[in-house]
Amino acid sequence: MRKFTLALIAALIPVSAMSADFGGTWVRDSARSKPVPYPNYWLTRVTPGAGGGQNQLYVMRIQQSATDVQISDPLHNLRSYALDGKPRGSRTDTGMGNVTTTAAMAGETMTVTTVQPYGGMPGNVTVTATERWALSADGTELTITTVSELPATRLNNIEVFKKQ
Repeated sequence: MRKFTLALIAALIPVSAMSADFGGTWVRDSARSKPVPYPNYWLTRVTPGAGGGQNQLYVMRIQQSATDVQISDPLHNLRSYALDGKPRGSRTDTGMGNVTTTAAMAGETMTVTTVQPYGGMPGNVTVTATERWALSADGTELTITTVSELPATRLNNIEVFKKQ
């Protein structure tokens, strides 16, 4: 039994060691990105230099541990995701609705799925946004592919970031 336990632990070590580390400061490569429009854009007024526009510097800072990730950027409140694959509830940025977010690591990619009312008001249709985060082989480029699904449309967006 002891040999089996040790063999199991040894087998699991490479799996956890293979998880991608997204931690650091990332700057969006606007020329190669098609950013996701923020669904509540009318509530956020972007000022010059705030990083929201396509031609402005957009910096994202990420702190990651083995169990969670925290993301800060100029357009969103601080986002914190547990990487256990379990759905978590919170309030929308407007505070007028509920959001369900599920985040998980699978080898070298992180997937974050968010379900929330579109428009920020209770009773609206929902939008499901699935983000797939992937690093380049050398770890210097981050690509976030987002598929947003609404009842009437499906949007595909790609953002590319360079590590600073």
